[in-house]
Amino acid sequence: MTTTARSETSFTSTLPGRYYYDPAIYELEQERIFSQMWVCVGRAAAISTVGAYQTVSIGRESILIVRNRESKLNAFLNVCRHRGSRLCIGEAGQLKGSIQCR
Repeated sequence: MTTTARSETSFTSTLPGRYYYDPAIYELEQERIFSQMWVCVGRAAAISTVGAYQTVSIGRESILIVRNRESKLNAFLNVCRHRGSRLCIGEAGQLKGSIQCR
């Protein structure tokens, strides 16, 4: 039986520490990742009935996910278009009718 010696493998080191706390890098991540592409926020089964909703934060935005009358999931910015206030304050719940601002 022949054995071969492993050659030295170059390992990639972790990111420099500033990548974990630098505000400028955080801003770039917000802009280039969370503002530009889809982000998984949970499982469809968590919003299982018509009218059920969940709010999540993605980057700086509050997102409202609701199961509509056709039982399909929709996601919206969780903000009233004319008043600028939050539409749903709780993390999750059940709507009794349509979404309305306060």
